[in-house]
Order: sequence, then C-alpha cells, then structure tokens
Amino acid sequence: METRVGVFLCNCGGAIKNIDFDALVKEVAKFPGVSCVNLSSDLCLEEGKKKMLSRMKEENIEKVVVAACSPEFQEHIFREVLERAGLNGHLLSMANIREQCSWPHEGEVTEKAVELVKMAVNKARLLQPVEKKELPVNEEVLLVGGGFSAINAALQLSRVGLRTTLLEEGVVLGGGPRKLESLYGFDPGSMIRAVKEDKNVNVLTSAQMTAVEGSIGDFRVTIRKDGEETLRNYGAIVLATEYQTELALDSGVKSSPNIVSQEQFFGMLRNPGLGAQPRTIGFMFDSSDENSRFPTLATLHNALQAKRKWGSEVYVFYKSVKVDSEGVERLYQQARDCGVVFLRSETPPRISVESGHVRIDGRDIFLGEDITLTCDVLVAEELYLPTEGSEYLSSLLNIRRDAEGFFQDENVHLYPVSSERKGIFFVGSCRGDLDLGRVLTDISSVVMSVHELLSSGKTLVDVERVKADPQKCVACLTCIRVCPHRAIQLVRADNSKEVAGISDLACYACGICACICPAKAIGFQGYRDEETFAQIEAIGESLNGRNVAFCCEHSAYPAADLAGRLRLHYSKDVRIIQVPCAGQVDVLHILKAFEKGAAAVLVMGCEEGACHHITGNTRAKERVKYSERLLKEVKVDGGRVRMFNLSPNAPHKFVRAVNEVAKTVKESGR
Repeated sequence: METRVGVFLCNCGGAIKNIDFDALVKEVAKFPGVSCVNLSSDLCLEEGKKKMLSRMKEENIEKVVVAACSPEFQEHIFREVLERAGLNGHLLSMANIREQCSWPHEGEVTEKAVELVKMAVNKARLLQPVEKKELPVNEEVLLVGGGFSAINAALQLSRVGLRTTLLEEGVVLGGGPRKLESLYGFDPGSMIRAVKEDKNVNVLTSAQMTAVEGSIGDFRVTIRKDGEETLRNYGAIVLATEYQTELALDSGVKSSPNIVSQEQFFGMLRNPGLGAQPRTIGFMFDSSDENSRFPTLATLHNALQAKRKWGSEVYVFYKSVKVDSEGVERLYQQARDCGVVFLRSETPPRISVESGHVRIDGRDIFLGEDITLTCDVLVAEELYLPTEGSEYLSSLLNIRRDAEGFFQDENVHLYPVSSERKGIFFVGSCRGDLDLGRVLTDISSVVMSVHELLSSGKTLVDVERVKADPQKCVACLTCIRVCPHRAIQLVRADNSKEVAGISDLACYACGICACICPAKAIGFQGYRDEETFAQIEAIGESLNGRNVAFCCEHSAYPAADLAGRLRLHYSKDVRIIQVPCAGQVDVLHILKAFEKGAAAVLVMGCEEGACHHITGNTRAKERVKYSERLLKEVKVDGGRVRMFNLSPNAPHKFVRAVNEVAKTVKESGR
C-alpha cells in the first residue's frame, strides 16, 4: 500500500510573490503518493498549525512535506505538529521555496518550486521514524588537575550537587604555578582546605588516569594510585591542568641571578628581608609570543608595584600592549602616570650580562633611536607552554590540541570549553594563556554544561538514528578511525560477533561514517543513500543543464538562505540538497547526479580549518578529487565537479560560486 503523503504549501503571508501557487497545487497533486495538497498563508502561526493538524487527521496522513520558508527557521515547529498528530517528528521533509527559490531569483520561478517540492516528496516517501528515549547517565564528574582552576571548579560542581573526583598527579594540591593567586591575592590554603572538607569532592593526589573507555554519560576510567589500579565510572570529564613557563632568552644569554621570572620578581616585592633594592629594572614581554594576555597583566602589575614601593627607574620593552583583559587598560595608564617608561621595539632587544648587571640593547620605533639600558634586574619575557602531561592526556582521551599544544583547537564551531567529544570539557590554563576573568567564565560555563547534562541522571536522545547493520558490518574499523567525535567503538552483537557500535549520546549525526563505510553497513535516517538518490531522481529529465549543490547545513545552506533574504540573485539552474556535513557526500551521490544529466556538481562545506565536524570538509575535498579522476577515466571533464569552502555568513561567496559554475556550464554548451 502506497504511503499517504500530505503536502502543505505556504506563501508566507504573501511574501512569496513570483510563484503561481494555483499551478503549483495542481502539479503537486499529480505526484505519486500525495494524498492532499493544502495552501496556507500562515502555516507557522497557531491558526495555521491547527488547520494543518486537523487536515492531517482527516486525511490519515502518514508523512508530511512542508513547502515554505527555510527549515533553518521553522522545521522544529512543524515536527511538533507531527508529534501532536501522533506521527514521528522525523517523518517530515521540507522544500525551501522562499529563501532558495522565490527570493533569490527574478521573474517566474514556479517550475523550480515544482521541482523542489517533488524532491521533498520523493524523500518523504522513504523516511523512517526515529524514536526518542531517555538514557541513563552517571552523575559523577572526573576533574583532572590540582591548581586554582581545578579546585575552584570542584567547589562549584559540589555546590550544584554533583559529586566530583579531583585527580591530581602531584603529591599535594596547588603545587603548580601560582601566578593567579599571587596577582589577585587569593589564599590557596583556604581553597585547598575547603575542597578537602567538601563531602561531595573526593580528592586523589599522586594519582593519574591510565585508560579511558566509553563515552559521554558513561566514561570508564582506570586510575592508578599507590601502585594499584581501580576502575571508576563518570558521566563527564573536565580537564583543568595547569601550564608551565620558560624564560624566552636566546641560547647565547648567560644565566644570571639578575634575570628573573615574573613569579620570582613578585616574591622579591613581597620579601621584607630583601637586601639592596634594585634601582633600575627592565621588563620584557610580547616579543616572542604576541598572544601574551597574562604576561601583559603580570608585567603591568609588577612594574607599577616596583615603581610605587621602591621608586626604581622602570623600563618596559614591548612590541604591543594588549589591553583586552578586564582592568588592564586602567593598569597600563596608571603605570604610565607613575613614571614607568614604555619602549616599543619591533624586534626583540639583545640581552647580555656584564659585571653583575644586565645590558639591554634595542631600538625604540617612536624615538627612532637605538637605546642601551643597564639595569640591576631584568624581568624576562616568559613563554606559556602546555603542561608536560598534555600530550599523554590528548592521546588517552582521543582529543585534539592546537598548534601550540593546548587543548581546544580553536575550531569556531566549538565553544571555548568544549572538546570535539561530548562530555569532555576544558577549564582555564590547559586551553591557553587566560586571565582571571576568562578562567572564572570557563568554570561557570563548564559547571552549567555539566549540570544540565548530568543532574537529572538521564537525558533524552534520538535512538539509533545512525546505526551499523550487524549483518553487513565486517569490523574493518574504518568508521572508528574517521569519526571526528569518537562516538564509535566495537561492541559485541547478539551472535557474539564484534561490530561497530554508535553511541546515541556521543554521536553528532554528521554522517561521515555512513559515507565512508566500505560495506555500506551504516544507515543514517534522513540522509540514507536512497533518500539522496530520490531527491536527484525527482528532477528527472529536467536535470539536464541543471547544477546540483550539496550544501552543508552548518555553512553553505545558511549562506544560501542569507543570499535569498538579501535578495542576491544567482542562477535558477542550481538545485540545492541539504546535507549534515560536506563529509557525508559520497562519490556515489556525485556520480548519480551526473548519471541523471547534471551539468555540474558543487560540494559546499565549511571553511578550511573551521569544519563543524572537524575533518568533514577535508574528507569532502578528497572525494571531489577522486570523483574528478573517475570522470576523466570515462572521458568526462573532471572540472564539472567542484568543491567550495564558505562560512554561513558568506552569501556573496555562495552567489559567486554558483554563478561562476553556471557561467562555465553555459560557455561550454552543456
């Protein structure tokens, strides 16, 4: 028996003017499986939703197509209508006839609207329900680290009722660098006492993780302490390890007691038994590391204190003073007003030690003169580096680091405290050079995220939306290796055969695994190959001369929407197919489009280095290159398939790409 599909058209209150809706209704009514076609002007409003719900019940509709505005805006609302009608919310397919049909084109676009609705109907007929289910999550948190950030985070997690294990590799808590505590006057002793006395916090010192398995909600962690290993379960893991510093000195500079670090100089300022006070003091920062946020703060603070307490001559050699931290601009102005001399140099000054003094040779770009300073003490520039165990933790937890070795690889789609794996978070200095305000913001963000995730002991997820068929899976491990979110591991099936198991909690539904599986064993409801092929085949003979664009839902698709809202015009010949990630586009999808007569295929994903799913755009690029080679082997111009990288706020770039391909197609006579 054929599936009963209900199609609901909306003219968005008359905002869609260049589509003949009467003609559209007549054409859509002819599509196989379509039981009813309804036209509305207020489908997303309460009255429109009531009419839609009533019509679905009257016609006993099984699957729904909505042709109106972009799914980016209202898809969730229409899913709710389906659920109120007793249908699964995933049995909805949308045709974007406003942002990607009416608004970006001049003149009549009814023909294109018919094709877009037909694509949506063909997809809807194949859609399968996706059930939601509450899954249990472990309510305990593992917090790795023993410094200010870790202790503060443990206390905050305890206050919201979450039990926390504080894991410190050192013998005691607070044994690492104490610049934050020193600069802001915190008493680390009182914080350490508070966390040790907290009943919700279990402190483990001289301990470390040796193995981690599982995923969000159920991390199985092996901890070694005093030579013994124990297995514990946690719902989330928070890394709050510290940093390490080293003086940024040329290898030719001799070590000298007159060259000190910021922390050592702070100790001198607080030492009542200090002998001779330095009369001339030099500071250096920002020459070797231009992202020096905390060194800037420490330099300004210590330079100002030295001037006020000792009345010394204080000179600061710098390349640029960055005052983006709270209160730093005020501190900079106070230092200048007190007589601290700032000398700007484009190149690092030369340092030498002579007769118990430190000589600094540099060039001030404002004076345009070479300067030589002989000082009693030089507070040298410091480089902030990841702690020694960062590489080990990265390997153990399967998480990435940035170019400098800190956690959180600066992907614009990840929140600052989030990793590419759900349930693993970062706090404070383990992710870079941060000031107090940013550290405290990190702690608050992580506590809120973890509390939201674990506090109820359960979470609602789509069950088996992405699933490996145990009959087809041969445990080749390809999906495990390529999953950017580490959501797949081997599990034992009912027949004791090991197959790929995809965690519903950990999965981001990017589709990379489904595309790359050589056995085609992984199904992704809503984006299965059959559903993609059905959209391509829906255009049929009219595909001749058309260009098919596979658009990532995080970048190219919203860019196309924005182009429509801005009324930026591009070729009518493009047919957009939304994908969860460019990495989900298979070579088979590209070849199917050409088989059906496409003039060109565009694969459009995130900007390089900024993919929502980390590696999706690079994998898409590899497949495009492979498709080019295949086309050339059958004497087809490989240039007919193109890869474009763009951001969601780049509508002009989207328009240029589409028009460039359309122009090439027209000039070649295809």
